Amino acid sequence: MPVWQELYESIGSDRFEMISVAQDSGGAKAVDKWFDRASLTYRCVIDTTHQISSLFGWVNVPSAAWIDEQGRIVRSNEGTYPGEFKFNFGLGKLRAGDDAFAEATRDWVNHGAESEYVLSSTELAATLRPVTEETLLAEAEFKLALHFKAQKDTKRAQKHFAAAQQLAPDNWCYMRQDWVSRGIAYSDFKTSRLTSYLRKNTEDARFYNRKGLPDEDETRFITPEWIWTSALRRIKQRLRR
Repeated sequence: MPVWQELYESIGSDRFEMISVAQDSGGAKAVDKWFDRASLTYRCVIDTTHQISSLFGWVNVPSAAWIDEQGRIVRSNEGTYPGEFKFNFGLGKLRAGDDAFAEATRDWVNHGAESEYVLSSTELAATLRPVTEETLLAEAEFKLALHFKAQKDTKRAQKHFAAAQQLAPDNWCYMRQDWVSRGIAYSDFKTSRLTSYLRKNTEDARFYNRKGLPDEDETRFITPEWIWTSALRRIKQRLRR
């Protein structure tokens, strides 16, 4: 993704290492075109079993973790974009991302452990999602779905994908892989389902959690903009005059 390449270049490869992990059971065939199109210069690897999300407890992508020179995780965020981009769907679009994470990352690279954005072990633990019986069962169902998909047993794969999503309905990693396994591209994702989610969205039900950073845009992925939004905005401005 260009916004990650921009962050990498702005800091410099001599001071900062970035590793991008593509989670897709389709392997290289499914993701190579995206890597090539973006002309990325940082390290990119492929995770066909979603192992990284299992280890870090992530439920959506992109997510990111800061790991210091001693191999310690000093920050782990869900729903991290280092810049703004637009996601189009049907007759609307959503804006995602802001500069907050990029600025915090630069501060961490410059100040290391003294950065105000580095989390203590207690603070980091508080940001992690609790492991419950349901999440453990969901993880097992998801891994079974990936296994049967690899065996080309579509019927069983779909059964376990559905079970995983029922047990962990807020895990978008499960949903995304299910869409891909059924050949549903993001651009073809049913607008009705997305807008239905947005209508029901509350402070505690978001695509991505808050990162708790200064100047963070908390409206990302919450308020859709339709093709007529700008026209309505201009009309309202004129009526106020």
